[in-house]
Amino acid sequence: MNASEPRTILEARGLGRRFGGVVALEDYALTLREGELLGLIGPNGAGKTTAFNLLSGVLRPSTGRIRFAGRDVTGWPTHRIARLGIARTFQNVRLFGDLSVLDNVMAGLHARWGAGLVATALATPGQRRREGEIARRAQAALDFVGLGALAGRRASDLAYGQQRLVEIARAIATEPVVLLLDEPAAGMNPSETDALADLLRRLHGDLGVALVVVEHDMRLVMGVCGRIQVLEGGRLLAEGRPEEIQRNPAVIAAYLGSRRGAEHAHAG
Repeated sequence: MNASEPRTILEARGLGRRFGGVVALEDYALTLREGELLGLIGPNGAGKTTAFNLLSGVLRPSTGRIRFAGRDVTGWPTHRIARLGIARTFQNVRLFGDLSVLDNVMAGLHARWGAGLVATALATPGQRRREGEIARRAQAALDFVGLGALAGRRASDLAYGQQRLVEIARAIATEPVVLLLDEPAAGMNPSETDALADLLRRLHGDLGVALVVVEHDMRLVMGVCGRIQVLEGGRLLAEGRPEEIQRNPAVIAAYLGSRRGAEHAHAG
């Protein structure tokens, strides 16, 4: 490898998952380099979320291995993988509706850096300092996604697109090396999606976070991702740069639906 080439940070080989007799994912391979922005697309049921669940430790693989920063993390539980530096969001918003926006982001930090029960109950000086640092990090993450002024609002009072941004803020507050975003644009209007695209570019460019984005919005994926993987029926159908994916006949037939659809995605 060239000395100037970013190193591989997350790698999967032969990754598969079966649910009884149903194959959700088979022989999936991933090589993600530091700071890369990768799109993962495919029809509903293609295996995209299953891949995320395996990479983040929500599910154990039936086959294959996962390596992160050179360490084999296959089968590790979610909290251990998160502490190494892999964060994720989910298709469905998972916020504590009655808590403030700031508290929701702080909850994610507590899961990674929170103190023990005794220190919390006694409110020791060390715990108070830790709480202050957690609050500072949470506020900084909200500022980054553009929701800093809404920190004190109740999460359930926010618009759906804003709630998705709170989830992203909660993930980036942990300062991940890799961030897995599962359909971040779902439920967003065009202007919100444009703002999301700018946010992904800043996460990638300013913070150097490696991103894997599962998304159905082709305009977003083709506009921000440097490389795209296409899944169909639980298997990797194609991989390449956006322009290569748009011209791939198998992708057009399986996912984009028509060459006109591909051209529309490119035009956007």
